[in-house]
Amino acid sequence: MSFKENQSRRGRPSWYRKSTAGGGGNGDDSDSDNEEKPAAVDPNDETYDSDLVSDDEGVTRVVGQHARKMRKWRAEATSRFENMLLECIVNTDHIPPNYENIFVNPSIIAELERVTRMSLDRPKAFSHGVLKGNRVTGAVLYGPPGTGKTLLARALAKESNCNMISISTAELWQKCHGDDEKVIKALFTLGRRLFPCVVFLDEADAMLGARKAGEKRHIRAMLNQFLMEWDGLMSGLDSPFMLLATNRPFDLDPAVLRRAPVHIHLDVPTLFERQKILELLLKGEKLARGCDAALIARHTHKYTGSDLKNLCVTAATLCVQSQRADTNVRTLTAAHFQKAMESIKPTNLSNVMKNEFQKFENKSPPQDTHEHTNGGGHDEDDD
Repeated sequence: MSFKENQSRRGRPSWYRKSTAGGGGNGDDSDSDNEEKPAAVDPNDETYDSDLVSDDEGVTRVVGQHARKMRKWRAEATSRFENMLLECIVNTDHIPPNYENIFVNPSIIAELERVTRMSLDRPKAFSHGVLKGNRVTGAVLYGPPGTGKTLLARALAKESNCNMISISTAELWQKCHGDDEKVIKALFTLGRRLFPCVVFLDEADAMLGARKAGEKRHIRAMLNQFLMEWDGLMSGLDSPFMLLATNRPFDLDPAVLRRAPVHIHLDVPTLFERQKILELLLKGEKLARGCDAALIARHTHKYTGSDLKNLCVTAATLCVQSQRADTNVRTLTAAHFQKAMESIKPTNLSNVMKNEFQKFENKSPPQDTHEHTNGGGHDEDDD
């Protein structure tokens, strides 16, 4: 069952008000005024009547919902550390639905939705019996830089209608300033308050790397505090889902990998995937005859999604530079992309890192549809 199907079974949200033939209304048939009447405000609701507008077809939708929720969460914050972390909440209002702004192997999306849905939508099922204490509370997205790990995480939050805290290890350290354990505790406390919530930690290996003899005491203290807070997610019905992203999964501490048993590999895109990514990037551009996404994809072997974006931006910039006047009309040619390729090279993935990814993949749980997904692979141009 998809997230959308699951949400539809829950019924309409509390802010929804059905329009009547006579105009706006609050769902009461006795209200015949043409002017919309304000509905009673639920103090626990995340949206209010001023967020509701109707389009020309009479469909009610929410605008500015993120700002409303932020005001609510600021009022509920219990410490200055939570207030700092509120800055890391992702505004999903402007993220396109249905993963429209990214192209990722559908099997990866299905796997990520499955594991997050089991954790966030079915907490009671894991509160008793043999499943008690065996709830999957985290996953690892790993792969080369620029393969779309962050974009995928944000799109997941949008599609699953979850709140999302997105923070990198560097940002977490910056916010600590000697209060490491307090900030980490606030991160998990805020994640529970925002339920359903995904906590996305980028560059996870920097803070959650394997413990070594002689390392700095505060680094080990942060890792221990993080693991202790993570252990508390097993029992709570309002626990967030931990989603880690890293370019170096083999550096993660074994205790972290045990708590995040689902490992999803986002590899360098194949020829087919590059074509689909290019079609998304160039959908607002006019291409000259003989120049299309398929042609560009064939000449961008080993390019990541980020590399392809940089290539398209550079090609479009070259086109603008060749125009004499400022205009909103341009046509990209194969020559523009050929010139762009002189400066935009594919991300260099060393053989050492390739071997490390392979070793990690072999050490991960058995590869099947439920435990491990590989999002890339070789195709006809990768030999």
